[in-house]
Amino acid sequence: MFSDPRILHIDDDEKVRENVRQYLEGEEIPDWGAPTVVSSERFEDALACLEAERFDVVILDVRLGSLEEEGISVEDESGVRTLEGIRARRFVPIIFWTGLPGGVAHLAEPLVSVLEKTQGLPELMKGVCDVFATRLPAVNRALRLLVEDEQRRYMWEFVAQHWQELEPVGDYTAVAYLLARRLARSISGPGIETLARSLGGGDQVSPLAADIHPVEMYIQPPIAEAALQVGDLLKGNTSSREGWWVVLTPSCDILNKKAEYVLLAEADPLDEHRTMVDWRAAEQKGALKAARKEVEQLVSQRTGGQSDRWLFLPAAINVPDLVVDMQRLASVSREGAEALEHVASLDSPFAEEAVNRFSRYYGRIGTPNFDSGPILDRLKAEREATVASATPRKQTKPDDHRGGTKASSVDGDAADGRATPPASDV
Repeated sequence: MFSDPRILHIDDDEKVRENVRQYLEGEEIPDWGAPTVVSSERFEDALACLEAERFDVVILDVRLGSLEEEGISVEDESGVRTLEGIRARRFVPIIFWTGLPGGVAHLAEPLVSVLEKTQGLPELMKGVCDVFATRLPAVNRALRLLVEDEQRRYMWEFVAQHWQELEPVGDYTAVAYLLARRLARSISGPGIETLARSLGGGDQVSPLAADIHPVEMYIQPPIAEAALQVGDLLKGNTSSREGWWVVLTPSCDILNKKAEYVLLAEADPLDEHRTMVDWRAAEQKGALKAARKEVEQLVSQRTGGQSDRWLFLPAAINVPDLVVDMQRLASVSREGAEALEHVASLDSPFAEEAVNRFSRYYGRIGTPNFDSGPILDRLKAEREATVASATPRKQTKPDDHRGGTKASSVDGDAADGRATPPASDV
């Protein structure tokens, strides 16, 4: 985890600023320690400070000057304008600590809280601790450090080392593309484990290198500027019915407007799938085991044959556990598909696998079964014949006859046609 939590406080009353600084710096934020409070009397300073430094929380007053001043709309309040300026620049949770809570009550949300000054400094400290308890300041700091570290290594270890080759070309767009692609790969690969460990969640990282966390299947929320593409997860009402949908039409056809209609596969919540229904209904031990096995095969993305009909999508934030049914398809206009709620996108290679599964399912070719019995009988006979011919015959050893008994086999001189004389009596 991190230490040295940093708080920016904006208020035009010097006494209020000093009281807040002394009180907060004398308290402890769980898992973080005592905070450092930077104070300023002007709202403009808040934006300048955020450009120059990093803060985990910002405490804002709503208005600078007299509370009795009239004729000021909510949108023109200095604190409200500053909030919008902060949102346009970076992410940082906001606490309105003000004598005019009613003027900004409508702005309250999980990461923008509104507290009245008359509630006292302990309540303000509680509000600060509540923000840090969400762990979002930790996520924000860890992600920023990860990106900055990757940028540092890329610029020093690649750009600086190859500047003589890059400078004459002057293709700085290529440098930007390479950096963006490297950032994407580093964050989606080893960066995830680094990020999880820095957040104190290293135990949740999969111990198997080949395994991934379920949310790695998605880009969520989807990129707003991107056009509709294959693997997008949509929600809403088509001409046929309300539900969840996965886009199966190739992205290039949608982007180049070659597809007048978009093919969608419907997805139902896992709880409604027959395998889950059977599992819940099973009572006998044998039936329970068989039903559980069916569910395991479904969620483990089993492929081949009829299994390709189903594609399981694990839950992630506002996406429930879903099962895509390749038999339940809908063809809607491109405009109709774009009008649906765009909840998430399947990341590569999962988007491609969805199309591949669809193609495999409908590309199956059924052939009649032939009688394999005679073939197996023939192969068995051929095997037995081969084994028999390869087995050497056993030779009988000559008996050692003593006491005047004649040997039954030829040995030694007998091989030359000469008879072996009988043994002498001693």
